[in-house]
Amino acid sequence: MNFLSKKVLDFQKKKLESSEETLKKYIQEIERLEKIKNSDNSKEIKNNQKMIKIWIDNIEKIKKEIKKLESRQ
Repeated sequence: MNFLSKKVLDFQKKKLESSEETLKKYIQEIERLEKIKNSDNSKEIKNNQKMIKIWIDNIEKIKKEIKKLESRQ
């Protein structure tokens, strides 16, 4: 693996870590909002659920990219 490929792989791994942290934050926020059970926050819960789905998809894409890069070694 050349230098550039290693750098890209390192970047993707950092991006994966960051994405997983962001996903955890959204999950925690939904848990917090569900405990409150206020009708005003139902829209916010739905928005957070959408964001969770987006971040899960992003994480899967990053994992696929990492596997692709690692397979080129």
